[in-house]
Amino acid sequence: MENKRELPRITCIIPAYNEEKRLGKCLESLKKQSYPQEILEIIVVDDDSRDRTVQIAESFGARVVRNGEHNIERGKSIGVQHASGAFTLLLDADNSLPETDWLLNAVTALLDNPEAVGAQAAWFNYSRDDYLANRYCALFGINDPFAFFLKKRDKLTWYEKEWVIEGTLLASREKYFLVKFDAKHLPTVGSQGFLISRELLFSTNYKPYLFHMDMNLELVKRGKDVFVIMRESITHDHCRTLGELLKKISRNFNLFLLQKEMRSYRWETSVPERVFALISMLTVVRPTVESIRGYLYLRDPAWFLHPVICFFVPMMVGYLYTKWLFAKLLRR
Repeated sequence: MENKRELPRITCIIPAYNEEKRLGKCLESLKKQSYPQEILEIIVVDDDSRDRTVQIAESFGARVVRNGEHNIERGKSIGVQHASGAFTLLLDADNSLPETDWLLNAVTALLDNPEAVGAQAAWFNYSRDDYLANRYCALFGINDPFAFFLKKRDKLTWYEKEWVIEGTLLASREKYFLVKFDAKHLPTVGSQGFLISRELLFSTNYKPYLFHMDMNLELVKRGKDVFVIMRESITHDHCRTLGELLKKISRNFNLFLLQKEMRSYRWETSVPERVFALISMLTVVRPTVESIRGYLYLRDPAWFLHPVICFFVPMMVGYLYTKWLFAKLLRR
């Protein structure tokens, strides 16, 4: 284990808005880390919450700064500007670190691989006691089935134990994978707990909004293209019901359309790839096969939400995109 004096200071940035139900679990997981607490700074960027978010943050000793723009990417950017650590952990209020050595393992991997951009977990944490829809997301390693079929997911399923998705596997270590990405095939790395050096983060266009995928795309294009994917999981309290999951997918797609002109990251896929993905999802044959494969590995009925979600999401996204196109034409 690294000597305490040799370990770098870390600033954890957590944007939050009305997160009194989930923030406590997130902060508690940070306080339970084996990483020395005296070199772990926690900043909660509050977006004018109307509940007990600020009081909960302060009760855990977190520093609270104000956002006020009701924009999570703006909150991340504000947090970065207040950070003092040599490394920055970007964490959401609905995340928590399930293992006490999570931070120590991530920092150690980055120190051992100075060419690496950052570190994140390979899986979403799975709990049989969790809500059905949340278990589905954890088992398949996704928040959106399009990421699965267009090969843009950055998390493994629970039946995948080696790195089998996008990127070139450079090394498979006991505690992490070392993966190289290119700009065209960059998956959605950087979400749900991402540790990166202050130096690299500050070299990107993180102001006034910090989009984690845009940040990493910028770095990859500059040749900073190696990432540590830890053999760890991260808890994501994403949704409780199927309706809530579909609502969040709809919200995220609408946000992407609204922010499209601001973004540099795109899912670089060909027309045949998109058509094949749509056919695979709407015919539900492939999703059903994947559900059976997962169920044979781990007996949980949550696997079988996959065909249902894969059928409804393309229709929902198609409707939202058509609606957006018509609105854009009317504004001309």
